[in-house]
Amino acid sequence: MNIQFHIKNLLYRHDCVIVGGLGGFVTQKQTAKIEDGYFLPPRKRLTFNQNLKESSDALLANQIAKEEKVSFQIAQQKIKVFSQKILETLEDEADIYLKDLGHFKLNADRKLVFEPDTKLDWLIEAYGLPKFKVDEITIAQNKVAKTKPVEPISSPDVKTLNEVQSRRSNYWKYLAIGIVAIGISGLVGSQIYQKEIKAYNLVQQEKAKHLIDQKIQESSFLVSKPLKALSVEVESKKTGKYHIVGGAFRIRANADKKIKQLKKQGFDAKYIGANKYGLHQVVYASFDDKLKALKKLRQIKSQNNPYAWLYVKEL
Repeated sequence: MNIQFHIKNLLYRHDCVIVGGLGGFVTQKQTAKIEDGYFLPPRKRLTFNQNLKESSDALLANQIAKEEKVSFQIAQQKIKVFSQKILETLEDEADIYLKDLGHFKLNADRKLVFEPDTKLDWLIEAYGLPKFKVDEITIAQNKVAKTKPVEPISSPDVKTLNEVQSRRSNYWKYLAIGIVAIGISGLVGSQIYQKEIKAYNLVQQEKAKHLIDQKIQESSFLVSKPLKALSVEVESKKTGKYHIVGGAFRIRANADKKIKQLKKQGFDAKYIGANKYGLHQVVYASFDDKLKALKKLRQIKSQNNPYAWLYVKEL
């Protein structure tokens, strides 16, 4: 296996892979954005830092030793030869290309310049998610429509809100009378008169309360039979966290159509909800094992849908 193959595999799981004597490949996450009318999904951009060439990092050497079944010392020697070969080639040639990684060349100051290969996206959570054109949405200004006033329909059995409120205010006058009477009793100061006023107040308060309750009951709607609570049973189904997404739709109905279409093709398709961008996601299948998911993804991309991608999330 060549060294760039190991570097590529490590970059899917690590943000930095250092190649001794050469420098470090570093991925930088970029958030999703809308640019020139297109939605650009989140991605990881590959960069290169030559200042890391002297850094001590055993990540790449351990990977080579494990995959190629060689000692750690032999793996380190392979990395050293790889770095020297690149630098020597650039002395004679203007450009050298590392497959899936990018191009190296030397600038006027004899320093490495790296141009990444933009075909690959190192963000596995959004792997294969394409850009798409965003439909323009025109928001019309609110217009106030002129309407004719609605005439109330009179009915002997129906009281208008104003009538009910008016009657309620009349009933509360009983309470107001009692309160005024209490004030008068305080000014007069007669104990006997105060007792009579209190008794009168209690009677009037009871009258007012009784009349108010009666009118409220007359104005209320009675439900003879209470509605039964709707009971919905939700089947709990465990799914894996690696999902092969077949499409993300702005309209839920289109997502449902996609599910029916995929099920007719024999896939265990299902809806996994809307993502943080408001798009309804439909998956071909879900897996607990990452390698199985990637294997199935490659099959689907080659045979069914080249735009399918892997979405990683615990549902």
